[in-house]
Amino acid sequence: MKRRQTLFLILLPLALLAGCKGEKRIAKYSEIYNERPSTVYVAPINDISPRRAFRETADSVYNASLNTAARQLYLTATDPLTSHGYYTMGPLASAQLAATESRTGKQLRNENINDLYTDLGIDAVLFIDLISWSQTSSSWSVEAEYVMRSTHSGTEVFHVHVNTTKYLHTDFKGNPKPLKEDLDFAKKYGCDLETAQRCRMVEIMNQYVLRDIPSGSRARKYSAEQYVNSHPEYFRLRIHRDGSVELLSAITD
Repeated sequence: MKRRQTLFLILLPLALLAGCKGEKRIAKYSEIYNERPSTVYVAPINDISPRRAFRETADSVYNASLNTAARQLYLTATDPLTSHGYYTMGPLASAQLAATESRTGKQLRNENINDLYTDLGIDAVLFIDLISWSQTSSSWSVEAEYVMRSTHSGTEVFHVHVNTTKYLHTDFKGNPKPLKEDLDFAKKYGCDLETAQRCRMVEIMNQYVLRDIPSGSRARKYSAEQYVNSHPEYFRLRIHRDGSVELLSAITD
């Protein structure tokens, strides 16, 4: 809980400052304000990021690290939605729904999904594509796309494409040095430090991206929120060594 509170205190003021580069929320998210969705279903992650061909043990370890981080991306996507006033299905209920769903992810994105509302009371479905991973000696990077689709109108009410990089502390030889938070995460979940840092990065990305969505029905409403500028549709997110977060409005090399 303490880590989440610290994360929120870091992200909120930066989100408001960085948001000045986008259009007003009331314009960008007009469909959400009109439909006022309450319950959101997070569909299984569409992980299309490349894996290494298995030639040695290090390749298997690397692939396992990406798999764990992808699960963390999925498991923490509901947190910012819930804290922002939405009802979300828990991981077990979501897994059960996914197991019984006869439609493919492509069909859910493009065909009629009104039955999710009439049968289950779901107002919107959040899709997350995990596109790619990359790294240098002092950073981890991930590229992802978020799409939310209304079950009432079938329209796309939210879309973000983001490239996130987490910069690492290094020693005098240039080797990555984990932060205390990385060590604590690795110890708590029994994973290696590389995996811990990837997991922490995608959790921060979820918080930053999804808290830009207008507040849900369970949140206290502030009329001024509608006139705060939103994030751009395409942007880069930088998580610096001190834990601060910076938004760059365009994805450029």
